Amino acid sequence: MKISAVGGYKAVGRNMTGVSVGKETVAIDNGIRLDTLQMYDEDTDILAEKSIEELISLEIIPDQSILKNLSAQVISHGHLDHIGALSINKPRVPIIANHYTTELARKEYKEGNFYSVGYNEEYRISRDMSVEFIEVTHSIPFSSIIVLHTAEGDVVYASDFRFDNHSQIAKTDYASLRRIAHNHPKVLVVESTRVWDEGKTPSESVVRSKLSDIMEFIDAGLVIATTFSTHIERIQGILDEAEKAGRTPLVMGRSFSKQISLAERFGILSLPPNAQVYATPKAIKHALSKIERRDDYLLLVTGHQGEPDSVISKIADGRFPFKLKKGDSAILCANTIPTPINVATRYVLEARLKYHGVRIFDNVHVSGHAAREDHRYLLNLLTPEHVVPCHGGFDMRSGYASLALEEGYQMNREIHILANGASVDI
Repeated sequence: MKISAVGGYKAVGRNMTGVSVGKETVAIDNGIRLDTLQMYDEDTDILAEKSIEELISLEIIPDQSILKNLSAQVISHGHLDHIGALSINKPRVPIIANHYTTELARKEYKEGNFYSVGYNEEYRISRDMSVEFIEVTHSIPFSSIIVLHTAEGDVVYASDFRFDNHSQIAKTDYASLRRIAHNHPKVLVVESTRVWDEGKTPSESVVRSKLSDIMEFIDAGLVIATTFSTHIERIQGILDEAEKAGRTPLVMGRSFSKQISLAERFGILSLPPNAQVYATPKAIKHALSKIERRDDYLLLVTGHQGEPDSVISKIADGRFPFKLKKGDSAILCANTIPTPINVATRYVLEARLKYHGVRIFDNVHVSGHAAREDHRYLLNLLTPEHVVPCHGGFDMRSGYASLALEEGYQMNREIHILANGASVDI
């Protein structure tokens, strides 16, 4: 068995891992670099104007060509740093994902040969390889831990996940994880984004409690909130609080429109009866022009990182014909993703909001990624023979190595730190 590090083994984003057994290779995930999403406000169509070679050299997409004898592309979940390069790399093999993720991936790569699989259904890739998807909680619905069953043993791929036992729309399938553990997995390929953060990642219920407290505190003025468009459970929490406060929710932005539409189809999001969703700049301008009593509305808008072309940035800098006023409130339901671009754009956004006298309620957020004790739990539950940390810079992946060392694994024998383009034979 060979594990190939294609993308996500130098920095967060552009995830892709190859698993080769004999003359057959399966690619897992096919994403773009994370700060690219913020740069283009999650509209990746503009990347099609550049050549694949240029995008690879700029380290925006993974170099799929290093994987030989590709027989299948498997997808863990629908975040763009896991599916965003599909339309550029255009894999000409079956693309296998769960039902919800398939719908998101199909929007990115309409020509793809998709196979949609339910949780705990085993999909046969070839005589010697099959795949199944195990439900796990993350910050997007229907995230999966992938299990590749091969003639050389099971490969478990856990990128990305957290253990939220109080989620209202998802539930980690611990029973299936224990079943996989009984088969003694050969390799665990596992994200490392927050492994240095001590303790356990809090539940989304913490955000719901924060939102309730803030909304009860705000007694006047317009409320403008922003969060990740794929974070359906958080969107539901914001909409629920608007309804409880007697405010009409106006949802603004193309990415919100797409994600909400899909979530409604799958029955995991319920819009309040008076909520309105606006996707285009023209429709957003018209809706803003109709606002009279500011106390009656909550705007849910794109722009949690201060992306220059997001709705909240256009409101804050006057590109939309609507003025923020002293006493309005902004609830930022996302942390600042620590890249230079994001730090700069978020700073500019907050400065403009403060200039208008807007009250800021920041970091109403919990991460979608596992912290150190979440990782320790999964490692000890599965007890794999080998560990390959992924999805992070060297500091993050070495942090996972230090955790595995604490649990008795040996460096370079059972713990493998890879760089993009490298591989290890198991």
